[in-house]
Amino acid sequence: MEEVSKMRRLMKILLIGAGGLLAICVLVMVVVGVGGGGDEATPTPAQAVQGSAEETSAAGAAAQPAATSTLPWGTSKEDVHTTLAEGQSAELVDGKEVYRLTLERIVDGAASTNEVQRPKEGNRYLLFALVVENAGTQAHLITASNFQLRTTAGFDYDAVFAPTGFEEGEGLSQEIGPGGKARGIVAFEIPEGEQPLFLKFDPNPFTPAELYFDAPNALELAQSGAVAQPAPAQPEGTPGDQAGKSWGTSKNDRHVPLAPGQSGAIADGKQVYRVTIQNIVDGATSSNPFVQPKEGQKFWLVQVLFENAGTRSIHLTGGEWALRTQDGFDYEPEVIATGFAEGEVLSGEVGPGGKAQGIVVFQIPQDAQPLFLKFDPNPLTSAELYFDAQ
Repeated sequence: MEEVSKMRRLMKILLIGAGGLLAICVLVMVVVGVGGGGDEATPTPAQAVQGSAEETSAAGAAAQPAATSTLPWGTSKEDVHTTLAEGQSAELVDGKEVYRLTLERIVDGAASTNEVQRPKEGNRYLLFALVVENAGTQAHLITASNFQLRTTAGFDYDAVFAPTGFEEGEGLSQEIGPGGKARGIVAFEIPEGEQPLFLKFDPNPFTPAELYFDAPNALELAQSGAVAQPAPAQPEGTPGDQAGKSWGTSKNDRHVPLAPGQSGAIADGKQVYRVTIQNIVDGATSSNPFVQPKEGQKFWLVQVLFENAGTRSIHLTGGEWALRTQDGFDYEPEVIATGFAEGEVLSGEVGPGGKAQGIVVFQIPQDAQPLFLKFDPNPLTSAELYFDAQ
């Protein structure tokens, strides 16, 4: 039955993902259809350079050497590092595909004339204006989803979807043919007290080549230990075959108490994920009039901190969680959970050594109480993390 449940969840994730991708593709086609291209000179196609970034630099590329042992991120030999500064250009070679990026402007505290486009209280917009050149052999759709920001606090942020009203330009979303280029902005909403550590460009999630614009003091921060370090790369909690529970009995499962301040970690192959319960709200309320529990129901909310101590990025969707109440019923989290003072739904990409925080919300009967909260990042493996009620 457990295997059947996992397969059903996997199929649901795939179906939702496919539908979302189709919707995004349609939206992008509409945006591209009404948007115009620039009239700038066509870039000269670069030669496809194989191997390390040192070889690329020797061939005349603008990029800095590839990852070194002094930086704990972007450690693949295909990765390229350069400085996060206005006017900086770099070139990324991904097989036969070549991308040139130029960072034209950095605006910390960017403002939008769109009344709907406002950062939440305590947050600000960090905006990057870029030019992307395709010096490869095939056309590529480049959007804000190809970029990710990590701050010095160790948190990873996805770009704002479809930013509007910024004087610096329109959101980057363009299919770029061989020899072509596009200009646009990529904006992130981050807390006031956090500063950028690096901006990452990943044109293809199925290949290891990534381009990193590192903060000028990134090396100093990494060497001094001032940058938040990855979570311990070991499982934490009681193994499933020793926990004495009728659920989560695999030796790869881990059990910890369901209480604020409790942490647990599971190892899924080379991937290690750590989760900390920050707060639990039984009877949480939303300010959104369209997000309210049904009669006789309540919202049960948990605030969590997620840390990726593995070697690959993970994309959190919310489908990794499940709640079982003491009467034996299982519940999936709410897909739309906005208006909660405790935060936003935990979702998005988290790179190796990165972390994210957010909420997971369930709608359950008024008199129901949790038996356990389960975190299952991969429905094809047996490693699951259980927070058990005491």
